[in-house]
Amino acid sequence: MVFQQKLPFRSTVLGLRSHGLYLCQRNVTGHVTLEMEMPYEEMLPLRLERRRQIPWGVVTMALVLGACVWLLSTRPLMPADALYQRALLIGGGVLAWFGIGLRHWWTRQILHTSRLHLVLADTDRAELRAFTNSLEQRTKAYLRSEYGSVNPLGYIEPQLRRLHWLRELEVLSTGEVTALTTRLTGRLTAKPLRSMGQQLEAPYVN
Repeated sequence: MVFQQKLPFRSTVLGLRSHGLYLCQRNVTGHVTLEMEMPYEEMLPLRLERRRQIPWGVVTMALVLGACVWLLSTRPLMPADALYQRALLIGGGVLAWFGIGLRHWWTRQILHTSRLHLVLADTDRAELRAFTNSLEQRTKAYLRSEYGSVNPLGYIEPQLRRLHWLRELEVLSTGEVTALTTRLTGRLTAKPLRSMGQQLEAPYVN
C-alpha cells in the first residue's frame, strides 16, 4: 500500500515494504530531501494526531498591517459611512485570510511512531487514516511472524523478555503470552506458590 501527498512546495510518499516503512520527500524541484526505511521493530506504538499550530506572530503582523493600510487610506474629510465600509472591507479580508489559514495552512496531521514524528499537511485525511491502519496491521503481523514463536531448547530469559515486549505493544494477547510462556518453561505459572507459609515451585506441565 502506498500513500502520496503532493503540495505546491513538497511531495511525500509513504509505502509498506517487506521489512519496514519507506519514506521519501521531495522539494519543489523534484530533488530528494529525505529518504529512509524505518523497520517495523521501531514502529509501535503508532498514533495519528491532528494538531492546529497558529503562528500568532504572523497573525499579529497581519492585523497591524491591515490597521496601517486602513489608516493610510483614509482621508481626513472622508464621511463616516465610507470609513465604516472600508473598515468592514479590511476586517472581512483579514478574517477570510485567517479562516483560510486555519483550514489549509496551520493545521497538520502528525504520524507518531516510537522513533519518528512525521508532519504532513491536513489533506487526504481518509487516505492517511486508512494507510495508518494498514501500517499498524502490517507491523503487528510482521512482529507476530518474526518474534511470536518460542523455542523450548533455546535460552529462556531472552525469549521471556521478547514475549513481554510483544505484550506491551499489543501484538500478542495475555492469553497467547501465557500459553507461549507455559510452552517455553514447562510451568503453568511463573509466580511462586505458597502453602502453609512455605514457598513452593510452580507445577510443571510435562
